[in-house]
Amino acid sequence: MSTAAQLGYLGLEVSDLGAWRGFATELLGLAVGEPRSDGALPLRMDERAFRILLHEGPRDDVAFLGWEFADGASLEAATKRLSSAGVLFQHGSAAEIAARGVRTMIVLEDPDGVRTEFYHGPAVAPNPFRSNRIAAGFRTGAMGMGHVLLDVRDCDATERFYLDVLGFRLSDYIDTEFMGGPLHAVFLHVNPRHHSLACASLGGTKRLHHLMLEANAIDDVGATFYRAQDLGVPIALTLGRHPNDRMISFYGVTPAGFLFELGAEGREIDDRNWQVRTYDAVSEWGHRPVASA
Repeated sequence: MSTAAQLGYLGLEVSDLGAWRGFATELLGLAVGEPRSDGALPLRMDERAFRILLHEGPRDDVAFLGWEFADGASLEAATKRLSSAGVLFQHGSAAEIAARGVRTMIVLEDPDGVRTEFYHGPAVAPNPFRSNRIAAGFRTGAMGMGHVLLDVRDCDATERFYLDVLGFRLSDYIDTEFMGGPLHAVFLHVNPRHHSLACASLGGTKRLHHLMLEANAIDDVGATFYRAQDLGVPIALTLGRHPNDRMISFYGVTPAGFLFELGAEGREIDDRNWQVRTYDAVSEWGHRPVASA
């Protein structure tokens, strides 16, 4: 079974690049990458040329997800899987491949129309990464940049697509009441990170509910929680621990209006002995709502 190796990068269309530059560097401790001819703003969190790519536009939402494959053979196996399932895809153009700095790429849409890019051969920055705010750095490497939670129309259809067609693996579910309504959330993994993709039907106006970045040290999470308040960044959910991925984290509001999660101490999955569970709570403790999501 062929599947992606990691969530390699995230593309966002945002209306205020200036606000994002300050937010990303001063709060989250990301670094701005090398200038680009297309005007996009690359954000770094490790040795990669970018993990987040910001394009200016009115949507203030996800523009694309980049799923990285280990090599050309793995990517070719994925294209055969898509063809067998009748999923339409296109090979990336020379301009698109150059814009991402990858060796090769195919492009498709998921059930909610999110542009999904499969690629291999990521771009690496010419200089080392060092965060000016997250002292211990970010947990990336083979586990990718973090995770995203998509707000989808049909959670069952999205789950089937990513599991059955794309070969992702099921981590677990959360079924509970949250903030006055029912919540059914699905968590999927492609490597030991507990989940690289989650989905729920939340009825929001944006397809991206939140993006999660994981710090290597819990002290950096706590310091960022208070730095957000000092900088006037709205807090959506206070510090807390999730029962399924064991992450200690908090949630805040990005300049685009969707949320970010910064956490640490997330659990890893070993598929040889993993058992899928359904949890009845979003948090073991904390994660108290503050600002509307």
